[in-house]
Amino acid sequence: MRLSPVLRGVLGTLACLACLAVFFRGQIADGFTLLIGDRHDGVIALAIMEHWGNWLRGQAIGWDRTFYFHPVPATLGYNDGYLGFGMLLAVFRTVGADSFLAGELANVALRSIGFLGFHLLGRRVFGLPFGWALLGAALFTLSNNLFIRASHAQLFSVSLVPMLGVLAHGTATALLAGRRRLTFLWGAGFVLWHALMLLTGFYMAWYSAFFGAAFVACWTLVAGAERRRALGRALLRGWAPLLLVLVLAAVVNLPFAMLYLPKARETGMHDYAGMVAQYTVAPLDILHVGEKNLLWGWLVTALNDAFRPGFPLWSEQMTGLPVLLLLAFLGAVAWAWRAAPTDRAALLRAVALATLLTWALVLRIDGHSAWWFVYQYVPGAKAARVVARYQLFIVIPVIGLALAMLAWLVARTPRAAGVALALLATAGLLAEQVNAYSPRFLDRPLEAGRLARVPPPPAECRAFFVTAARQESRFGEETANVYNHNTEAMLISEALRLPTINGISTFNPPHWPGGYPPQPAYLDAVRAYAKAWDVEQGLCGLNLQDFTWDTDPFRTAASPPPR
Repeated sequence: MRLSPVLRGVLGTLACLACLAVFFRGQIADGFTLLIGDRHDGVIALAIMEHWGNWLRGQAIGWDRTFYFHPVPATLGYNDGYLGFGMLLAVFRTVGADSFLAGELANVALRSIGFLGFHLLGRRVFGLPFGWALLGAALFTLSNNLFIRASHAQLFSVSLVPMLGVLAHGTATALLAGRRRLTFLWGAGFVLWHALMLLTGFYMAWYSAFFGAAFVACWTLVAGAERRRALGRALLRGWAPLLLVLVLAAVVNLPFAMLYLPKARETGMHDYAGMVAQYTVAPLDILHVGEKNLLWGWLVTALNDAFRPGFPLWSEQMTGLPVLLLLAFLGAVAWAWRAAPTDRAALLRAVALATLLTWALVLRIDGHSAWWFVYQYVPGAKAARVVARYQLFIVIPVIGLALAMLAWLVARTPRAAGVALALLATAGLLAEQVNAYSPRFLDRPLEAGRLARVPPPPAECRAFFVTAARQESRFGEETANVYNHNTEAMLISEALRLPTINGISTFNPPHWPGGYPPQPAYLDAVRAYAKAWDVEQGLCGLNLQDFTWDTDPFRTAASPPPR
């Protein structure tokens, strides 16, 4: 039965809203009181998003310089850029949402973009019928592994990946058809979207390039001689628009290169030994969907108890894919190789091969991983520390291939049996995405209330540092550590648009003041930082216990306590 475009739009909208309601069910139920993340990493992300809001309003120091880590240049380069998040947050802030609500609504908006992108990817790239494409978009939006790893907000940038695939496919299709204008337009869209991704979340942008390169190599291998010759002829015909696309790519990625390449040289990026030991994927982690997964939590617990007792079920490796989806994917790999040698079959085979090969590279067996070759020879690999997060990306081709096979199978099954198979597959694939765990440890009323209690700084304050950190702990977070005062200072600095020397990130700047108040070593480190960066004049203290300012914090700290 063919559906009208209007009805398809209505069904797609309702399906998207239903998926968002399930994914964000906890926030909706409590009126967006408890939000995804925590007051450490979650607040770091929020401070960077607010940086972009300040920049869009013309109130930032510079596009690449935050108010924290004052006065170090290009401080945005110490962490992910969060540009896409910041643009969305600025919209919600404009209509009256507070910082914390706007940050969560940015996550909602990104999942909406992901739903639309995957639906288009399913239709255009994987050739799925409308209903199966809707199911694919739903599975991607509900992804169990993103749901339980959502405390790292930058991972929501995986929502931008499907649209990148659509743009890449459009570019290749136009090129092969000899349509030069469309080749440039699709190609321009692709490089602009990828540039946005690079300044939003490096992991997913880099994974996209990594997988894309593997796909091109695999397609060249499996496509056959005639298709390779056709591509060669298309490249010769379309050299002009492709050259323009390359020039555009160089221009729009210049900010990323200028921001991150110097910081990469400064920090040295990540060490391989720690990366492979802590952040690659053991074979059991392919199935590690969390012990609270609706269908497979029992299996995760049983496998860990049997083969690695004592292994922490809550870990960065908790990024696995559920059983039914994996089985359907494995069936799809075999199906793709048995399909008739068409253009679509060549594409699906290349996707399957690229998925298997790149997935195998992230595995760790007996302390060894083939990721070493990626780390050593692929540009940018040293910046992607948590290799296990690749499984959040790989769910995209896995879903696409699995549903392509299921759609083909149902279409060739007698009607009643086909309907039953489709309903069972849909119910099972959706159910195994549901997890009872949700990392919501950011108390919006509490944190927004604390932010509102910070009074305006004295006129003589040109910058500040925290002299006393909060002592209360809403969810049992440790308060005597370097995160507690630094993350709160980061958000306050962006809210007040007043620089702070405090801050904490994946990498920290030279002379960064380690420690935390009230340690004497912390105050000494602050003095050393202020002297090294020549910001002693006008440096004030902020007490985050009684929310008071101190215009001479070093003198005050040196004074003996009253008797």
